Amino acid sequence: MMQLLKIIFVITVISITSQSCIKQVDVALRNAPPTLVVEGNITTDSVPYTVKLTYSGPIAYSDTIPDQYLEKDATVTVADDLGNATSLSYTSQGVYTTTDANYIGKTGRSYSVTVILKDGKKYVSVPEKIQPAVPIAEINTNFVNQFDMFYPTFINVTINTRDPAADENYYRWTFMAYSGRQTRGVSCGINCIMNEYCYVKNVDREVRILSDDAINGNDIRNQTVGNCYVYTYLNDFIDISQLSMTREAYQFWQHYQDQQTRTGGILDPLPASIRGNVYNAANTGDIALGYFSASSVTHRKVILVPYSITPYLLQISAQQFIPDQYISCFDYFSNALSYPPDHQYPPPPGWENAEQIKVYW
Repeated sequence: MMQLLKIIFVITVISITSQSCIKQVDVALRNAPPTLVVEGNITTDSVPYTVKLTYSGPIAYSDTIPDQYLEKDATVTVADDLGNATSLSYTSQGVYTTTDANYIGKTGRSYSVTVILKDGKKYVSVPEKIQPAVPIAEINTNFVNQFDMFYPTFINVTINTRDPAADENYYRWTFMAYSGRQTRGVSCGINCIMNEYCYVKNVDREVRILSDDAINGNDIRNQTVGNCYVYTYLNDFIDISQLSMTREAYQFWQHYQDQQTRTGGILDPLPASIRGNVYNAANTGDIALGYFSASSVTHRKVILVPYSITPYLLQISAQQFIPDQYISCFDYFSNALSYPPDHQYPPPPGWENAEQIKVYW
């Protein structure tokens, strides 16, 4: 009994001593002032170009940015090295858009953006020269029978292309798809349901880049450019963009990609703001975040026609993504393609003469 009391006494003393050594430390948090963020590009595409102006801050990922982090009153201009310029007009959510349909990026020309804020502060970007375009040689697809509670089974899309041996090439791929989605629809009478299906626009947010440093002059094979998730029997309408970038733009996206893929381990470097190419014209040490790029682009629009998709596969893979309530597909998905009254789910415009690829399970 005496021995037990001694053990209890020792444990109590150790516990009290340990607690007395614990000291609260107030860590000073970094509270950096908001910094201008410039995101934009000009390409050889004949589409409006955009420049997005926001400010850094504690913003969670969202399609809607709070007003205090938006720059709405700037004067934005894009110009080339010959002095040809075009102005941009504000639309919404910090986005400024070109209005001159004839102002199109040209290979060999250098472009920069100028941003003048309401207080007169002027930011400019380092000029970027548009590199020659490299065509996409071949598109390949493969069904991947892999699904979970977040995504159904999908079609992996890859490309092959030939890298020019004479040039130093840097690539980036973007991927957009209109994919069929399903709801329970709405009643249109006895045994009648309508608006169950619609096409929903999905933009791949993965940063997919490549340098030809190790493969100069050889084939680029089986480069993944995006995935199409299989929710229905409907076709997928995909648009692949292959951009030829400058070395500086590639390095910017490489740094961005590195930060995105860090595991958070103790040996990882601390995350830091990635230096872009936009700076204060009166103070070159005042660097804006983001990047303004100029690049050529090659497009390929393709219709993926899925074959051999069984009801069983859709049941186990995609059934969970159909909402329980009876609601129109167009009302449930905010980014669903609009449609004329005489069609329930028309294909998106722009793919009328597109190549069709049959995808077999």
